[in-house]
Parts: sequence; structure tokens; C-alpha cells
Amino acid sequence: MRLRLLLALLWLAVMVALASTPSPADPSSGAIANAVHAIQYAVFVLILLSVARAALPRLPGSVLLVLAAVFALLVGACQEWYQSLLPHRAADPSDLLYDAAGVAGGLLLWTIAAVLRQRRLQGPLSAG
Repeated sequence: MRLRLLLALLWLAVMVALASTPSPADPSSGAIANAVHAIQYAVFVLILLSVARAALPRLPGSVLLVLAAVFALLVGACQEWYQSLLPHRAADPSDLLYDAAGVAGGLLLWTIAAVLRQRRLQGPLSAG
């Protein structure tokens, strides 16, 4: 549990560090930046789900998904606010859409993995 929480805090620190760096002047970097947003938040929500599953094992999976998604998107909104305070950055509400896409992708991956894990635990279906 502690290792998972440490990983979540470390990933959050990486996200804040990336949000603190100046935006590239190259206009073609926009697509890359959008992809980075989505990937950051997909990984973040997966880490949050891992922490939540370990900390709250009796909570239903659907509740964990909602809590992790809401928390990740709140972090995204806070990150945009933080960037509005920096002289070399600006808040961009459209970044939240890419954050949300990443969160959705992470939730989808988690759900697929949970279904596959459940099927593996049930074993092969017997014919007949």
C-alpha cells in the first residue's frame, strides 16, 4: 500500500513538474502536448485505482472508478489553475478534455483488466 501511495505522489510530482515548464513555441507541438496530457492522466487514474483498491478493498468497483475519475479530474482542474499563475504558462480549458480522455482510457483499461482477471479466476468453461 505504501509503495502504491508513493508511486501516486511521485507521478503527481512529475505531472506538476511538466505543468511548470514553459510551453514550447513550436505550434506543431500541440498534438504532442495533447497526447502527453491524455497519457499522464491515463497512468494517473490507473495508479489511483491501484491505491484505492488496496486501501478500500470492500468498496464496489464502480464506486472506485467514479472516485478515481473525479479525483483525477480535480487534479487536472487544479493544474490548469496553477498554470494560470505562472508567467510562462496559461490555463487552457481544452487541456481538461485531453485529461478526461486519458482518464476515460485508463478506466477502460482497468475495466478490461478486471474482466480478464475475473474470467481467469473462474477458470475455463466446461463443455457440455
